[in-house]
Amino acid sequence: MYLIAAVSAVSREDAINWGISGPMLRGSGVKWDLRKVDHYECYDDFNWEIQWDRAGDCFARYIVRIGEMRESVKIIQQALKGLPGGAYENLEAQRMVAGYKSEWNGFDYQFIAKKVAPTFKIPQGENYVRVESGRGELGIYIIGDDRIFPWRWKIRPADFNNL
Repeated sequence: MYLIAAVSAVSREDAINWGISGPMLRGSGVKWDLRKVDHYECYDDFNWEIQWDRAGDCFARYIVRIGEMRESVKIIQQALKGLPGGAYENLEAQRMVAGYKSEWNGFDYQFIAKKVAPTFKIPQGENYVRVESGRGELGIYIIGDDRIFPWRWKIRPADFNNL
């Protein structure tokens, strides 16, 4: 039997007060995951559980991350079963096979699979959007004033609070 010392332990109250998120928060006994709380994307379509532990130390956070990897595999397997069958188009492969004079190099297809610079106006007002990243909550706060560029913006990465 091994004796495991509580290395870098963070209590539940401290984790909440310090604004910690993600696996560090769940390793401190808080069962909170934005994918379940905010119900974004298609996470509600899959059967998965929030991984959490009460110990609050490095080992608990490690256990949470290992559990999250297992839950991710479950989500991927369920998503693969839900993919529709049939033919699909790979336009990049068709462009390469047909050469430079391919119809896929025409004007109608020039923006497919390419990033286009945003040209939409950011509406007036405040917006905050958040997603669950590998290290916790990634939030973006924007204040728009009907122009292409925001009047003010702030990115809240999980890394700073967690570390």
